[in-house]
Amino acid sequence: MFRKILFPTDFSEGAMRAIQRFNRDNESEVKECVILHVIDEGKLEDMLNGYSYFYKKEEREMHDIEEKLKEKAMKEMQERAEKCKEMMKAKNIKMLVRVGIPYEEIVKVAEEENVSLILMPSHGTQGFSHELFGSTTMRVLKKTKKPVLIIKTHKEE
Repeated sequence: MFRKILFPTDFSEGAMRAIQRFNRDNESEVKECVILHVIDEGKLEDMLNGYSYFYKKEEREMHDIEEKLKEKAMKEMQERAEKCKEMMKAKNIKMLVRVGIPYEEIVKVAEEENVSLILMPSHGTQGFSHELFGSTTMRVLKKTKKPVLIIKTHKEE
């Protein structure tokens, strides 16, 4: 039995394929699954690019956009939570949304939640590339002390 698994997701097709593959290959029950979505602060800042359209203060606009993105991500997670719970054979699901640098937040949450395993798709929103793994996955591997299970997510030809 897995005590606690961290599953970072970008809501990509690859992330869902990772859970499906885990479901096929895993016969153990999972006590708790922590589903994490990280809103990339770099992409968020790029969106604003120093412009404030609706507010006199850019910080206020950034805060409002962050809150809207968090709400949207939580809604997306809630829509998928039952399916994830069933596929991972998990007794409990915990959903988290963070804003930051994705690999840093994944490593932080893994420590804070004291997970026994980080389950990651080999590729996320960037999809297939010529690299062996996606850049976020590689960075998590380098920075975490927790065990990481990487599941190949490109479609098999």
